[in-house]
Order: sequence, then C-alpha cells, then structure tokens
Amino acid sequence: MNTTTSGKALKRTIAVLLAGAIALAVASNAAPQANAVNAFRHSIALIGDMPYDAKGVTQTPAVINAINASGVSLVSFDGDTMSGKGDKCTDAAYPALKTGFFDKFNKPVFYSVGDNEWVDCDRAVKGGFDPMTRLALVRSNFFQNADGSYISLGNASSRISVSHDAKYPELQMFSFKGITYIYPHVPGSANNSAVATPTFKTYNDAATDGNDAEYKARDAANVAWINKGFAKAVTDGSIGVIVVVQANMDWEGYARDAAVPNNENTAAFANVKQALLTNTLKFKKPVLLQNGDEHWYQVDMPMNETAGKLVEKDKGSLVENFTRVQTFGSGFNHWVELIIDPRAENLWTFKVHIIKENLDVHTAP
Repeated sequence: MNTTTSGKALKRTIAVLLAGAIALAVASNAAPQANAVNAFRHSIALIGDMPYDAKGVTQTPAVINAINASGVSLVSFDGDTMSGKGDKCTDAAYPALKTGFFDKFNKPVFYSVGDNEWVDCDRAVKGGFDPMTRLALVRSNFFQNADGSYISLGNASSRISVSHDAKYPELQMFSFKGITYIYPHVPGSANNSAVATPTFKTYNDAATDGNDAEYKARDAANVAWINKGFAKAVTDGSIGVIVVVQANMDWEGYARDAAVPNNENTAAFANVKQALLTNTLKFKKPVLLQNGDEHWYQVDMPMNETAGKLVEKDKGSLVENFTRVQTFGSGFNHWVELIIDPRAENLWTFKVHIIKENLDVHTAP
C-alpha cells in the first residue's frame, strides 16, 4: 500500500514539475514575442536638415503640415536644425527651434543631433562660439531639463517608452510596433574628431578643428549604445531595427580619398560602422540606417563585409539585411514616408512626398 501511494505521489510530482517547466518555457518565449505580436503595418516620417536659412524657414511649414495631415505614427529627424554657413548659434536660436519647429508637429518627434547645431558653431560665419557650450544648449533645450527630467519633442505618445543614456541624454532607444529604434549621436564634420590641414579638411576655416577628447568619449558611448539597442531588439523580439544618425559616414570612402584640401577624416566613423556591421550580422533580421547630411534622397545597400570586417565599394559580400536611406534636406524641402509592413516581402518601403509649393521652376535650355 505504501509502495503504491509513493508511486502515485511520484507521478504527481513529475507531472507538476513538467507543467511548471512548460509554463516557464511558454513565459520565456512570450516575452521575446511580445513586440513581434504588436508588429503590424504602419508608417513613419523621415526628415532632416531643416529649417535652413530663409528658404528653409519659408518652406518647412508646408513639410510639417503635410506630415501632420498624414497617418504616420512618428517623425524621425536625422539632425541639422540650422545651416552650417548662415544661421548663427546664438543662445536664443535653440529655444526658438524648439517652439518654432519641433513643437509644430502633432506627432512624436525623435531627433539625432547634427553638426551644424554645435560642432560647426566655431565658424566665424556662425558666430564663432565654443562648440561645447552649444552642445550644452542642444541638450538642455531638446533632451534634458535642469531637474534631470527628459524632454519630449512634438506631441509625445504615452505608448512610446524612451530610454536615455545617463551621461549623453541625446542617446535614445525604444521599441514600438515591433521595431526597435536606436538614436546614437554621430554628427558630420568628421564626428568632431581633431583634424588639421593639410592632412585632413577642417570645417571652421582654420588650420585645426575638432576635439579628440570629446569625440573619443562620445564614440565609445555610441558603440555601447548601439550594442545595447540591438540587445534590446533581441529581448523584445523586434522584427527590425532602425538606427538614426546625422552623418553620411562615407561608406564608399570617396570623402576620405578626395584630393587635398577636401579629403575628410571619415575614419572617425569606423567604430560606429563596425558596431552596425557586427550587430546586423548577429541580428539577422532587417536593419535600416537613416542619415541626412547630404540633403538629397537616396536608398542603397552600402554594407559589404569579409570575415566580419567592412569592405568598400564592390568588394566582399553584401550584407543583405542592411539598408540605408538618406533623407531630403536644405534646398530640397520634402519628406519620405517609411512604410513598415511585416507581411510584405521587404519590411521597408519608401514613399516620397514631394511638396509642390517647395519645387523650383525649371527652364528648358
């Protein structure tokens, strides 16, 4: 009798343990799938390099109005809120951009910092300011209040929970509708690395430019943030990742190889590009890089590799799950709608929205 009772008890114990193991497996699988379940067709607006100069001030409101009237879920802005040649980096310029530009959107806006709003502010034509004081103004006006609370741009959504880096508040990440978004801080102008003529082009009309201590610390933080963002994508079960930077990081090496005095120190982007490659290979799902800087729209697949290292131009093997989109900007004030459809053959589809009133008049020769 005792033997029989013990046998039944053992069977019950095994059954309970098996049920617990199954429940644990279901729970552990449910967490990574949570974001994927929320993935459905939606779209976002991609913009950058505006409002610039008098033309940009005149034309940008039509871009904002078109985006506000659309059905996009959010706006992804890849930096450069002012011209690198005409707009001065005065203290008053930054709050004016907050109220006159970002606050005009009725969608949530996420912003990756550019070079014109701080790195290039030491140019005489922009007022000859210390770039570090301008960077402090970028952070205090667009990212973090004096009390440590974070600033939302546009019309914030309670459905989007944004994480910020403790030291660099402009570094942001979040998962939304099945996609993980990562916003490092990678500006043009050689990423603010120290450069000197004639070895490299400078950007401030002087023989030396940049700040290596600032650049190296932020570069390391960017790499760590990208790694963390992709880890979040895996944990959240995201079906895709979008990374947003301002700089055109010279994937083909043309800016680096330009003749003196136009050759640029684009090696300053190497660590970020390698982090993108490593994480894209591991992630295996679609990755989109959004950048501005050049002002004209293009979509390409510039990432090639050999043995886990980047290879330029037509060498190496294509990384087929990596796509880059470069947005319209100054002089071409239009916008791009990114349609994200998990059921389509390609997760990313780009729809160009031309603002007719912003077009120039063409004269045939």
